Amino acid sequence: MSQVDIARRASVTQAAVSLILRGKAASIPKETRQRVLDVARELGYRADPLARRLAKGRSQLLGVFTYERVFSVAQRSFYHPFLLGIEEAAEEAGHDLLLFTSAATSGPMRSIYAGGENKLRLVDGAVLLGRDEIPAELEHLVVEEYPFVFIGRRFLDDGREVPNVSPDYAGAGRTLAGRLAALGHRRIAYVGANPDLPATADRLAGLRAGALDVSPRFPAAGAISPAFVRELRRAGVTAVVAESTGYAEEVRIAAERCATSVPGGLSVAVAGIPEDGEEGARGGWSGYGVPGRLVGRRALERLLARLDGDEGDEGGTVVVECPAHEGGTLAAPENTTVDEGTPHRE
Repeated sequence: MSQVDIARRASVTQAAVSLILRGKAASIPKETRQRVLDVARELGYRADPLARRLAKGRSQLLGVFTYERVFSVAQRSFYHPFLLGIEEAAEEAGHDLLLFTSAATSGPMRSIYAGGENKLRLVDGAVLLGRDEIPAELEHLVVEEYPFVFIGRRFLDDGREVPNVSPDYAGAGRTLAGRLAALGHRRIAYVGANPDLPATADRLAGLRAGALDVSPRFPAAGAISPAFVRELRRAGVTAVVAESTGYAEEVRIAAERCATSVPGGLSVAVAGIPEDGEEGARGGWSGYGVPGRLVGRRALERLLARLDGDEGDEGGTVVVECPAHEGGTLAAPENTTVDEGTPHRE
């Protein structure tokens, strides 16, 4: 049943039917409006939401493209808050979301251009997330002038940042470095998984801004042993900043196996406690959190601003402050007292 059928039955034009059904017919007599509505109800007319949206020049559909699985058990605690924030912001703005999860080319790798076409063209714009992005695809999206926002800092070949929203890892790192220095720590180790991620560079830059001697280590998951901890202690390391609660737990277990207490013998902080809080609460970790829900909201809001032409810049980062976690895994180094931030051996 179409608007043409309603117009024929109600003896009005199709244009009048369209105005009345969209609530924009104040100039049309009340009796005519009611007659059209009665006929539409009688014929069981249902508006085509896609046609209505396209009439506005946009589908009102937004995409979320993930370069890796976001629903696996191992990743839920990290990605879940981002997705919640995206969903909440889209709902408040009256937009629907389409989640792209099946564009795999081989194995776990996913591609926006699998099959040779930009699959994101199905929606007005998209939020992208995932550690293992394909850099060439971001270049293509920029050349096509396709509106997107990445969660986390990402760069083009010429050094420009793509539009993104990121946790303020650098700022949180500076704050954490200040806490460590005030306790008397001067030499620390950063333990993470990937030295090439922009997030890793931001975390390290923040820590080093605090005038600490920072030694980065990138062991494989599950490879942290008592020997690893003993080597850190021999090098004068008194605190470890771990990229995740998983790495922090490995350090704590290895330290306990070589009779080194946490935090007495070795302080441990986490540079990215999941917002869901379960892992951080169980470990009582000190450090700072990942504001995933707020980052997700800001990413969706920034995407809408780009679509509406309200954002002046073509790229760059919008940062979201990371909340501090007091926890119980930081303490002054053993045999050290603190006087105005300066360590003195007893």
